[in-house]
This record gives sequence, C-alpha cells and structure tokens, in this order.
Amino acid sequence: MQYVPGDYRAGCVVAVPVETSVGVVSHKGILSDRVGEDGLPMVLHAAKFFGAIVESSMTEFMIMARGPLMSEGYPGQLPPVLVLARARSMIGKPWKWRPWDNCEHFAHQAHGLPPTSPQVRRAGKGVLTATGIGAFVWFAFANA
Repeated sequence: MQYVPGDYRAGCVVAVPVETSVGVVSHKGILSDRVGEDGLPMVLHAAKFFGAIVESSMTEFMIMARGPLMSEGYPGQLPPVLVLARARSMIGKPWKWRPWDNCEHFAHQAHGLPPTSPQVRRAGKGVLTATGIGAFVWFAFANA
C-alpha cells in the first residue's frame, strides 16, 4: 500500500484518487480503530461498489485507487470514539452517489459537521465558469 505521510489516527479522514466517468476524484472515508484481515486499519465509507455505507478493509477501500492513500486530517472537534460511533450508526444505509449525498458528506456528518462536499462545489464552479465563458464568447461573436 502506498501512502502519503500524515495524520492517520482513528477518526481522521482518508482519501484515495479514483477514476470515474467525470475524471479522477477523491474517494473519502473515516479511518477505523479496527484492523482488517489484511492487517491494516479498516475504513468507514460510502461505497459505490457496495451500494451502502460500510466498514471495509483498507484493501477494499483502495481497490479502485489510482494513487496513494492520503490523510486529510481531523476536521472536527468531536472525540474519535464519537466520530466512529456516528459513522458506524450509518453502516448498512443504502447509498448511491449523488452530488448532494457523497462520501465527503458522509465524512463530514461523522465529524458532526454540516454535510458538505468542497470537491463537488469546486467542480460545479468549474462548470459554471466554463458555461459563462462559452456564453460570453457566443454572445460576442453573435453580435459582432
């Protein structure tokens, strides 16, 4: 397993780059205090592969990875035991990726933070910017 050095304590947010139909995105989860069959910490995450919130082995979490595991730190103020309890309370919840309900939302909710997705917000701004530039160019040429 490749990883970028950082904060890997139980409850921190971890991420791996994965290839999707819209390009490479960051799949995120919560590092568990449990160890999987692979001898590595388990990860709680909203798994598209399983269609549900799961606590899986690191090997399963990284199965679609196109790069190393990265720690995104510990974003909230809740103690790890509470973050893990909140994340585990969602295990088994059916899940299908949507811009308003994705793995980042899950990680934020586990930390007691508002369910937001900066990744989706950044992508949305890029689409809006490209759309705005395209409309400006079309308008400029149409009225020339």
